[in-house]
Amino acid sequence: MRASGMRHSTQRAILNLAVLTVLVYPATVFAEVSDKEPSADLFWKIGLAAAIICLVGARMKPWLGVTCFVPVALWFASLFLELHSFDVGPHLRIEQGTAYFLQAYSTFGLPLCGLLAGYLWHRKSVT
Repeated sequence: MRASGMRHSTQRAILNLAVLTVLVYPATVFAEVSDKEPSADLFWKIGLAAAIICLVGARMKPWLGVTCFVPVALWFASLFLELHSFDVGPHLRIEQGTAYFLQAYSTFGLPLCGLLAGYLWHRKSVT
């Protein structure tokens, strides 16, 4: 009688462990994709900082603005490659939503606008 009681408690413990694993497993999978990607705040910080640097650089010398734009363009290019990869992109869209992708593209427009504004506002050197 005692052996069957032990077996019942062991089976119950295994069943509880299985239920707990099933309940916790989706949460660990859910956190795996977003943890490795930059946050939307970082998009805005890099975009605004690069826009100001490109504006000032292009206002001084147009080639300097383009030189300042290249590193941020490479950073955003690597970000877009990762956002649209077949293994990360769909899961990231489920986790973060479409707004995450829209923010990434709109913040890439900030340095472009800064570069264009600096080029249009370019100071002619007086010689």
